[in-house]
Amino acid sequence: MKAIEVIELIEEFSPKCLAVFGDNVGVQVGLNLNKKIKKIGMALDPSLEVIEKAKMENIDFLFTHHPILKDPVKNFTGPLYKKLKILTENDIILYSAHTNLDICKNGLNDSLAELFNLKDVKNLYDDGLGRIGNFEGTFNDILKITNENICKNPEIILKKELINKKSIKLAVLSGYGLSQNSIVHVSNLADVYLSGDLTHHSKIIAKELGLTVIDGTHYGTEVYGLKNFFKYLKGILKIPVVSLDF
Repeated sequence: MKAIEVIELIEEFSPKCLAVFGDNVGVQVGLNLNKKIKKIGMALDPSLEVIEKAKMENIDFLFTHHPILKDPVKNFTGPLYKKLKILTENDIILYSAHTNLDICKNGLNDSLAELFNLKDVKNLYDDGLGRIGNFEGTFNDILKITNENICKNPEIILKKELINKKSIKLAVLSGYGLSQNSIVHVSNLADVYLSGDLTHHSKIIAKELGLTVIDGTHYGTEVYGLKNFFKYLKGILKIPVVSLDF
């Protein structure tokens, strides 16, 4: 199977056009897209550890959710240099689907909405990021699902009045969603907000606005849906697909 054929299947599932403005998606490293691919590796992050593992396992196409370059880079030194050196010397194609995989149908955000069996689901943001819907159950039910599927013992900012409620408006967003601005936005829409990367100032704002927040971690809220995409690729590709960091 050629690299371009693998890419076409990925982009059929998560079209690049869905990515938010400025996001770096698509081919990150690689030249010959007609190269025959024998083994695909999948990971959340293009970390040095993942790329070294890809080399050891003879991966020739590496898919990651996070792109290798997100901010302006002024030099190629340190770990970045080592990563690029391994990829280029071993002719490993690196491809990333980031916010487009979060947003797309059956992508990372839809996976979270399905996990919590949300009803009347809508997008949390106009650009397609996040989901919001009705959860039929208690806060403890949400916490149990989170512990079993996202991460154990997540950090919580809890509004006590929510404890006895049996129908909850739940917002979910894979990855970094617990920014101050996002918490302000969600506080007007939901009772509970599940996402990742809760900060000191975000905690204060959530308490002040009375929004119950669950920090399922950046990793946990993304890997759940990434595992579903992993199963999807394994099911449609006729070549080995292996996990490298989940």
